[in-house]
Amino acid sequence: MTVAPPVPALVADCGGLLGQVALAVPTAFFESAEVFGGCRPLVPIGNLIKALPAAVEVFLLVDDRAVTVARRWITTLGPACLLRIVVLDHSLGTVPGPWIQDMFHVRTVPARHSASRHAGDTQFVLVPGNSVGRCLADFLAVAVAGLSLDLPGGNQLVGRNFRLIGHADLQRSAPVDTAIANPLHTLDPRPVSVFAYRLHNGNASAEAAFSRLHQYGFHVDQFVSLTGLHREGRPLLLVGEPHPAEASGSILVDNARMLLDASVALLIEQGFAVIRNPVPFVVAPDSGKRLPRLYNNVIVENAVREGRSKPMVWLPQFADVEPLAGDDARNRTLWEELGFDVIPVPGWSHLASRNGALRCASKVLKRVMDRDPYKLNFHR
Repeated sequence: MTVAPPVPALVADCGGLLGQVALAVPTAFFESAEVFGGCRPLVPIGNLIKALPAAVEVFLLVDDRAVTVARRWITTLGPACLLRIVVLDHSLGTVPGPWIQDMFHVRTVPARHSASRHAGDTQFVLVPGNSVGRCLADFLAVAVAGLSLDLPGGNQLVGRNFRLIGHADLQRSAPVDTAIANPLHTLDPRPVSVFAYRLHNGNASAEAAFSRLHQYGFHVDQFVSLTGLHREGRPLLLVGEPHPAEASGSILVDNARMLLDASVALLIEQGFAVIRNPVPFVVAPDSGKRLPRLYNNVIVENAVREGRSKPMVWLPQFADVEPLAGDDARNRTLWEELGFDVIPVPGWSHLASRNGALRCASKVLKRVMDRDPYKLNFHR
């Protein structure tokens, strides 16, 4: 009997312990804060590096002309994690920005006959001309798969047995019936749900209804967090609930709240459970634009590290720069009530005007599955 080859699957946004994480720093970030209107974009990235445990391998991509200053900066951090610099030769390209989450996809090809906790081979999925992904793949000596699918990693959240993809990219990349063979299904076999809202009644799976859906925000990971938990058998999501930072109201915030409320209704219809977390809309320190603070842009573990009693979540914080201590605390408390050990990572106001935070600036390359995974379900 012929045995089907193992199917590659994307590294999930929840589940096992972090094993390897990639970060990227463009050369411009090493310049003076005056270049960025007083903001210091290296601060939050450095804080994330310092917050990662010693067991995690971190690969920091920089341009070849920034190697010396990058090494000098790393010595000021004193990281616990094992940090390695990966150098991108200028003849191949440059590091375009910090949002490495969007630059490529990472899959694991499971080993057929192995009891190892580390079983499986890593594989990068790249679009042609992706110099950052190719450089890191060569450094790690991992396989590369080419796929003509321009799906930003930030507009996809990968659960244990589902994927949640923002409608903007789902509409562009695949037909309405996401179960049939198409580039999205080739990327990963998990069934696809859609992050979107609709301003009419009707079944979201119908073609006419699907064409009338819309997505709020740039990417799903701006406003949605996977927890890896379940409530009454449904995957539990955190979805941001906008509010103005000041006492006065805001039409912008009212509109955001309405559209995210509608997005939550569609998520529940698709079988998810939802908890709301506070997301203030604040004027960014450098751009002067009113933008959300992305508390949902997190990294989650659902296994317990040695020496700890709870799984960990790395949560962006903003009160070190802006008067958001209350929102910082409320979001920490929410994750603590879900059973997590919260690792606050400050400084993300420095990147607020660029619509990204902690998850956007990182790419989990490998997770280590604990033999005795931490499981916490709700029965309310």
